[in-house]
Amino acid sequence: MLFPVCDRPACPGLFVVSLLRCLLAAVALLSPMGAVASVVECWRLRDTCRMATQNSDHREAVRAAARLQRVAEREGDDWFLGQALYYQGVSNVILGNNKIGKAQLDKAYRLADRLDDDTLRLSIHNGYGVYEANAHADYASAQRHFYKALEYAVGIGDPFRQALVESNLAETASIRRDVSGLKYALECYEWSVANDNAHLGFAGAYHCANLYSIAGDYQRALHYIRKAEEIARRENYAERAAVYSLHGSICAALGQNREALEWLRKAVGHASEAQGATLPEMYRTYARVLADLGDVAGSDRMVSRGLEVSDSLSIRSSVAPLLEQRARNHESRGDYRRALEVYRIYKEVCDSAYADRQQQSVNELRVQYDIARREQEADMQRLLLRDERRKTAILLISLLSVAVILLILWRHYWRQKRLYRNIVIANRDAVAREQELMARLEAATPPSAPDSEDAPMPASAEIEAGEAAEAIPPATAPVPLATRNDSVFDRLCHLMEREQVFRDNGLSRERLAEMLGTNRTYLSQIIADRTGKGYYQFVNGYRIKEAVRILSGPAGADYPLKALAADLGFKSMTTFYKTFQEAVGMTPSAFRDTARRL
Repeated sequence: MLFPVCDRPACPGLFVVSLLRCLLAAVALLSPMGAVASVVECWRLRDTCRMATQNSDHREAVRAAARLQRVAEREGDDWFLGQALYYQGVSNVILGNNKIGKAQLDKAYRLADRLDDDTLRLSIHNGYGVYEANAHADYASAQRHFYKALEYAVGIGDPFRQALVESNLAETASIRRDVSGLKYALECYEWSVANDNAHLGFAGAYHCANLYSIAGDYQRALHYIRKAEEIARRENYAERAAVYSLHGSICAALGQNREALEWLRKAVGHASEAQGATLPEMYRTYARVLADLGDVAGSDRMVSRGLEVSDSLSIRSSVAPLLEQRARNHESRGDYRRALEVYRIYKEVCDSAYADRQQQSVNELRVQYDIARREQEADMQRLLLRDERRKTAILLISLLSVAVILLILWRHYWRQKRLYRNIVIANRDAVAREQELMARLEAATPPSAPDSEDAPMPASAEIEAGEAAEAIPPATAPVPLATRNDSVFDRLCHLMEREQVFRDNGLSRERLAEMLGTNRTYLSQIIADRTGKGYYQFVNGYRIKEAVRILSGPAGADYPLKALAADLGFKSMTTFYKTFQEAVGMTPSAFRDTARRL
């Protein structure tokens, strides 16, 4: 039971459906309505051919392909014409119309060369293999075409079609009773299970059963033929005669002749749907089982049917086994004269077949060598394709990882920019509010008398001060500590905010204490009590605040940061950057760049 190559039977995803709709819409816009209808009709008929071929309903495939051919010829579409000729050709070959099918495959191959379509070439080489096996029983040539189809399948990277061709390689191996084809059958079945493909699951299970039966492992053969029967029943495949016939043959080999007879009756009931090559073997098995059960007359009828089918379909490989069964039937009835006549014909057929085999032996050896070489090349191509797929997968994973990393970095960068923007806005607003409050405070505070000890006092003030000094003894009117601290801290703030003494990079604790008329220990204590900071933190706070003010305004746009650090009293750029970063949360350059964009 050889299988033609058809498209993958899969449900299109939403993306594919959308793409097809877009394509049809584009065709509708660019073409007349009649042309659009013809294209849609071609696709519909091609799908009908595919589904009929997949379900082994080859008569329906021939009818649909003939209609597709008429539409394609009318529209002048070579691609659809090639598809129509291929489906007609391979279905006719399977149905026994070998000459018609071969001519159609030849026409399809010329179109495939014109279109440079490797997928169509793959299918047609597979069809040629089916033709050589069915029409001439030349299984060496059939295998050569199947291996050529396998090369195309591996070349275009189509594991589905590759599995289909492997099923046919398994079939030709089973016809030659070569159990080495079991590896192709198992590969086909395993791929179908992994990819949930009923069509190839049916083919793989059937061929596994057939080859295990040839190998004498009837229990495994029975396991796989049950799988094939289950799939055929579930999917409503038309090709059931071969499954029932093989099931009957396995049961007969196990000595279960009654059960075998039931299966063979089912097979004969589906004979009208069977492939041509299936029928002679089915009738031969039926004849053998009937003879074993003592129904010699029924066995003769099955032999006659098998010989008629073999003659009408030119399947010479089945003639000798059928004649041998007829001779045995005559022998079982005691009609030795007729048995000898049939054995004589049987010997002539065997001699003719032997002569044919002798003529083909040299060519077959060459073909076998070519097949082995092609098989090695196909295995190498599979390995290369697997490596390429692995490399592609690694590359895609790497690209995806890079894309994720870039996305994370971009998100982090965007969040950082937003954070920087908020920091700049907050600092700029704080500086603006502070300046506004200072302006209001200065406007609300009247000018006070100089409080310096060196400032001259009016005469009335000197008299009043003297009287006050005589009235309050020094021992009973000391100056409170809190008042004294307030005075020192106020003068300290005045030096920082008004005179900006922090700009002096040589400003030390001793010098600042000297300006305030106190000592360094007392100065540090006041700063710690009032601000909770150390001396350098306090001074650098004014420096950073001034830096923020400058960088927030237009003057800071072109202000060199090195010059700004020096003008603010920092002795090094490193200290400036570190202090600014700790206080503001971003570097001075980032602050200035963000402020420019606001």
